[in-house]
Amino acid sequence: MNVGKEEEEGGQPSSWRKNRDQTEGSKPEPEIEEHRIEVKDWIGSVGKAKERRTASLSQTSWPSISKVSHLLRGTKDFNKFFQPRVISIGPYHHGKPHLRPVEKIKPLCAQEFLASQQRIEDVYKRIKSNIGAVRKCYDRRPTNKYDDETLAWMMLLDGCFILQFIVLEREDKTKEVLREHQISYVEDDLFLLENQLPFGVLQLIVETAHIPSMKDKIEEFVVSRITLLPEGTSVSEMQLEKPAHLLDLLRSALLGPYQEAYGHGCCGRRMKSSSKKESSSQVNWQSFRHIKELKAAGIYFKPSGTWFLRDISFKSHFFYGYLKLPLLFIDDSTKPTFLNLVAYEMCPDAPHDYAVTSFLCFLDSLIDHADDVKELRNKKILYNCLGSDKEVARIFNQIADGLVDLNVYKDVKDDIQKHYDKIVNTWIAEALHNHFRSPWTIMAFIAAVCILLLTGVQTYFAMPGN
Repeated sequence: MNVGKEEEEGGQPSSWRKNRDQTEGSKPEPEIEEHRIEVKDWIGSVGKAKERRTASLSQTSWPSISKVSHLLRGTKDFNKFFQPRVISIGPYHHGKPHLRPVEKIKPLCAQEFLASQQRIEDVYKRIKSNIGAVRKCYDRRPTNKYDDETLAWMMLLDGCFILQFIVLEREDKTKEVLREHQISYVEDDLFLLENQLPFGVLQLIVETAHIPSMKDKIEEFVVSRITLLPEGTSVSEMQLEKPAHLLDLLRSALLGPYQEAYGHGCCGRRMKSSSKKESSSQVNWQSFRHIKELKAAGIYFKPSGTWFLRDISFKSHFFYGYLKLPLLFIDDSTKPTFLNLVAYEMCPDAPHDYAVTSFLCFLDSLIDHADDVKELRNKKILYNCLGSDKEVARIFNQIADGLVDLNVYKDVKDDIQKHYDKIVNTWIAEALHNHFRSPWTIMAFIAAVCILLLTGVQTYFAMPGN
């Protein structure tokens, strides 16, 4: 095979060139234009992009409400956990056929909440004057379907529905406008990421309608989603700043106040300090897998006394340790609520601490089997309203599946690992667990020690000369 004779310019065989010429005739081969990027043009485009971004930020201070990230759209039963079942809020799911029955209630709620036609007109004008800010909160494609008047009216009706529902819920009168099964679904729908209204819109409605007590009612409604609350607790005690929407307010209520000192709680904002420690020292590999293994190493569990997800701490003593965890109330709303909080933390305008995501990853490292859930129940840390401990373990394993652990709770994990690595602690813990399970075995041990002491004393005095 004479490759040298067969190949010509361009490295193409002559036989291939003949076939090509026969099919194309005498047409000249088109020249391929080289795509070049001029440096000056590129720098100019970057400058314009920055200007557009700056102008956008200066026009509104309302955070954006993004759709659920594509990273979570492969979640099993996606529609069940991320899309509304009864009520649509905002433009993303507006007009869907299965949501139309409750849509008819919105004008009635607006009339009841604002109490007069003049107030309705005033609120509408106020919202319409801020419609540019409203549009910037949502993705462009869904809002482009609506003109300014339609979008402003949508914001008014949705905002008034939320506020009137909160008023009725606080006064236990929701059954006057909704069926009992609808009430529970509405409460769930109001905390879905794609079903949010800018908090600025709610503020416009409340300010224009002159209802100063509404702020407290909104806070009480959000806090009521966290079932285990002491009486008289208010979100205002948590030093909250302007929330983006109701889901953001719920997240702040769950996380609680920021605690700087380790031992009083762990906070996602310590991420940077943790990463520095990783670079300066060797990272301990987490070898423990679940609560049962920790218990075998002498690590026991206590409730921290609050529902704040940041309130996690560990203290190691001589041969045992205590891990304090926040109170958890598990019911049918737990999974969709946590999934939407995780989706919110993936959004560009969300807080960058990933505190909820990190908590779920940490809890997933502790819960692997039904026995782990049972241990948390016995310690009054976890309250299971689902009936099955196996189902609770499966829920947390599914929520944390695919999530990236940013080592927010690295300090706690490292301290647990140091205690876990001490083999003496495991030996002592196993001895205590195997031989001192009940008060009777402890009493028998004390009795045996007393008998040995008395026998020794008796033998000593029985010896000649004593």
